[in-house]
Amino acid sequence: MYASKQCVVRTNKVAPVIIKDCREEFQQFLEFNEPIVKGCLAEGMPEHPLIKGKYFVVQDANDAEDVLQTFKTTCAPNFHQASSSYPVFASGQPTVNGLNKVLSQLICDGYSEILVLNLRSEPVLFQRVDEDYVPYSVRHQEQIHNMVGMGDIKESCDHIEACIRKEIVSLASMEDEFVFYFYDSLQKLQQEPHMRKVEYEEDILLSAEVYARESFSNQILRHDRICLPELGIPTEEMVDQFLSHFKEKRTFLEKNSHAFPVVYLISHSGGRRSAIMMVMSCLLYAHKRGSLKETCSYKMSDHNPDYIEGEYKAIQELVAHLKDGNIIKQQVDWVIDQCSEVINLRRCIANHKRKLETAVANNSSSQVIDTLYAECLSSLETYAFLISFNAYLRDQMPNNLSWSYNKWLHRNPEVNRLISELDFSELSAPPSLLSTQHRFLVADDYIGLDVLSSQMDVKVSNFRRLMGLPIYGMAQPNRNGLFKVVNHLLHHKQGYTYVVMINLRSDYVLEIDDVTYHVRDVAHMAEPVPSLCTTGRELEEAELKLKKEIKSKRSWSVYIDTADPPVDRELVSIFTPEELYEQQRLSTLDLHYRRLPLHYDHGLREKEFDAIKDLVLEYMTEAGSWTDNSHAFVFHCRTGKSRTSLAMAVVGLLFYHMTGFPYGANADEEERVSCPNAKYTKGEFLVVERLVWMLPQGQQVKREVDLVLDRLFETMSPMHFHLREVIFVTFNKAKSANCSSDRRQLHRLSYDYLERYLYLILFNAYLHTEKAGSFTRSFSQWMMEVAAPAGVYELLDNLGFFLLEQGISEFSRLKNRILDRRHKLPFTGHFV
Repeated sequence: MYASKQCVVRTNKVAPVIIKDCREEFQQFLEFNEPIVKGCLAEGMPEHPLIKGKYFVVQDANDAEDVLQTFKTTCAPNFHQASSSYPVFASGQPTVNGLNKVLSQLICDGYSEILVLNLRSEPVLFQRVDEDYVPYSVRHQEQIHNMVGMGDIKESCDHIEACIRKEIVSLASMEDEFVFYFYDSLQKLQQEPHMRKVEYEEDILLSAEVYARESFSNQILRHDRICLPELGIPTEEMVDQFLSHFKEKRTFLEKNSHAFPVVYLISHSGGRRSAIMMVMSCLLYAHKRGSLKETCSYKMSDHNPDYIEGEYKAIQELVAHLKDGNIIKQQVDWVIDQCSEVINLRRCIANHKRKLETAVANNSSSQVIDTLYAECLSSLETYAFLISFNAYLRDQMPNNLSWSYNKWLHRNPEVNRLISELDFSELSAPPSLLSTQHRFLVADDYIGLDVLSSQMDVKVSNFRRLMGLPIYGMAQPNRNGLFKVVNHLLHHKQGYTYVVMINLRSDYVLEIDDVTYHVRDVAHMAEPVPSLCTTGRELEEAELKLKKEIKSKRSWSVYIDTADPPVDRELVSIFTPEELYEQQRLSTLDLHYRRLPLHYDHGLREKEFDAIKDLVLEYMTEAGSWTDNSHAFVFHCRTGKSRTSLAMAVVGLLFYHMTGFPYGANADEEERVSCPNAKYTKGEFLVVERLVWMLPQGQQVKREVDLVLDRLFETMSPMHFHLREVIFVTFNKAKSANCSSDRRQLHRLSYDYLERYLYLILFNAYLHTEKAGSFTRSFSQWMMEVAAPAGVYELLDNLGFFLLEQGISEFSRLKNRILDRRHKLPFTGHFV
């Protein structure tokens, strides 16, 4: 009876209650975890709620550099094709109507399969404006011109966009008119912000909705999101995600088939990110079609590099390492030039280099120089990555990409290192940095260095012997200490026939008036400046230049201890290490000196293992030389600790393989350990166990390494520097560190120590298998030919303290460990 009237009936136990002329209201409760924060873009502008309390929403199109002027016709900035012969297109972010226009045009042009790749790692929302949906991105209020990247995985980026949309709708519902504040132009702030109605979620579209709905309507269309960073290169996972779309159909990769999808790449402005994937797509297509040149007369010049053509030091090393490296580089250069309508990825390095060196010459602020320096490195990293990607395609296209790019890198680990170590500017740093006091001489010796109290006997800190072997270690000697050590080993208690001194330092060293000094930068006084020289001869030449600079004036400010202010000293007598040892050889003909610079304090590369092994084998050629103790090998670094201990352990393993391991190396001879966390102080981490399972006689191989490390520790225990136990100690220190920077450094260091331990076990396994062949195969070759196919590099690229920490550390990846080891020194000299 009330069907035609506005009323509601409520019943209870007594009688029905009829309420006439009513309407039902809904109240929305906002559930924000944080307080709603309002802000304005500039003084005098209206305040309004911010996303997550700190983000504005800004339209893409006005920020995009539409150099090709295509936005007016296609609603897609910088829309272009790689070249007329390649089915590869790119643009900046189109509107929803613009995306439909572009795809409709590609379909009309007769393409039967279309692959759309969204390359944006930042959240993008499409707001209804007139008859279209226009893309907006979120910007931090303190860096309004920079987009905020929020993920590198498709699912996380899509989820973040959905959360932002929900928050915009919720914030808009607080206003009576259901409006939110959008910025269309950062150049015309007097007209901003625009209040637009956002009442329902349909008023804003997510990236996933825009592309998925196009795919749903067009069966020939596939789409994916590869979250490339604005700066940097695609990860291995991103590369394999890209390639997976071409592996879905065998005909896409087969040379005798014409099938290949048209690739449409979308980034913010159609610039750098689109260009990277454009070059990758064109390289893939060119390898399939066989249209790349296979002959090359081009060679790079070491002495007069052409930077316009990308002949940087890092590229030279990468090309030299790769088989047919010059051809691979030339192919990449040709394809880059085909994709250079918006940006040339090779020549932009030279542009950044020119701006950087101009800024240094004009004494620009350190912030400007650091920004330009980062851009230089990023553009060079991109170029090196494309060369490595082409090397992968060249190697794997005949097999239809049966190996993933990640697996190929694991089989070619040196490529991973070469594209991670690009900064060679230190090679061009002028010695005059000492005169301008950007750098200082710092004494090697300091209070507390000589924990073994060996200064009393031989005038050198931390002098010690690996028990039972003619292997010694010490800190940097001055001329008096060198004389004492040589005299001690040749004529006194030990009575060796020859002494071989091996200098492991890779930093600059000078002996001045009986004190040895190294060089530190004022921006990083904690550690010596690494030289980046790869040979002892290069280091000696650099040290001679420093000597010449120091002799140009008599008085210098030097640090005796970095905890104290510098003091002025008159510097008279100056020797490089080579000159110091040559002077000693005048009275000691039985002294041999070698400079073997080790790249890093806490670990060795494969070729450095080989260099140490080959150096020892060079002197041990006579019959019985391993047992007659005729040669004493003395290793030294700056402190006599990290590099020295590691080299002593390597040579100790070699000696024991030639002379036999002593008591304690077998299973029934092991000393039992009973203490808290004994399994970890014994190095029994899960990743170590996995390596042990992998190696023939793995338990015995590890046990022999442990024996050498224990014997080495017994002679240096006051240092508390056990090469195995320090892994767990450092890991615990990292967890308890108060400062975030200290915590991060210690955390990475614990991973470095773990990696070092694994490498010692691997080197001992190598000695086991190659001893019968007199080590004719190098450790580097063995790692490539034997260890790599067994999965060793997958293990090294997935390190972790898996039972001790939650989640995966960034330092689990080899590349991240390499990148974080670099000294963060200010740019000086030239970008080479």
